[in-house]
Amino acid sequence: MKVKHSKYKNTGILFELLTRQLTADTIAGNTPKALSIIKKYFSGNSTLLKEYKIYHTFTSQKYKEDSKATMLINTLIEAHGKLNKSQLRREKYNLIKEIKNTYNVNDFFKAKISEYKVMASIFNLIENKNASPTSIVESKTTLLEHITVKPTVVKKDTVLENFSKQDSDTRLLTYKVLLEKFNSKYSGLQDNQKTLLKEYVNSVTNSPALKSYLNQEIKKVKKTITGYSKKVEDKAVAVKLTETRDMIKPLCKKSSVNDDNVINLLNYYELVNELKTIHG
Repeated sequence: MKVKHSKYKNTGILFELLTRQLTADTIAGNTPKALSIIKKYFSGNSTLLKEYKIYHTFTSQKYKEDSKATMLINTLIEAHGKLNKSQLRREKYNLIKEIKNTYNVNDFFKAKISEYKVMASIFNLIENKNASPTSIVESKTTLLEHITVKPTVVKKDTVLENFSKQDSDTRLLTYKVLLEKFNSKYSGLQDNQKTLLKEYVNSVTNSPALKSYLNQEIKKVKKTITGYSKKVEDKAVAVKLTETRDMIKPLCKKSSVNDDNVINLLNYYELVNELKTIHG
């Protein structure tokens, strides 16, 4: 059964979309307005921050035993019940209003959300006052399965572990510094390359919109290379350009976008930009 749910009211999703927007804006060289919004509504003693921490615990905490997972679910539902609901509604209303005033809402909410079913289940348990008994059972089952999944054994990353223990203000400051360093390192990227990275960061690999965007850009690149292959005087270069153009293939319907697709397109952009510099 599909749980009825709205992205607009889900605090976990709102925070994830804001952090994505922050990354995308910074890579594109735009003013990261999302940073001020995050600091305004998710810091200090805000009720939204308290609610987000509940969402975060739901999504990040793992247990091997069902009994502990069940206890966690019940404890988090109880913790949410103690939040100041009038304050929470007021803060969330103002947050959504500011998002609408700052961004194109359709573009902001278009990205698919990682673990959307889990996020929807959390919302259904702690915020949906009209949830039916069957939907509550469905949501608890989803969360129980999510929490009791055995974590993948990976090498411990002390840097990330220390980062996760910092307060929200420190994490945001650290995040901003990292993004500024990224911008500094990749300041030589052209506009088409920055736009591609922004689209990739602001979406997910199975997003139809992202795949459509890549295929449109691939079509433009092929057309541009074809134009230059007819324009250059060196026949050997013209042949190589034609061969390169023929090697560039659009993504098929069944494939998902991966890092290699993006890297390849970035390299094709580099070729196009170089051709424009040399031949105009």
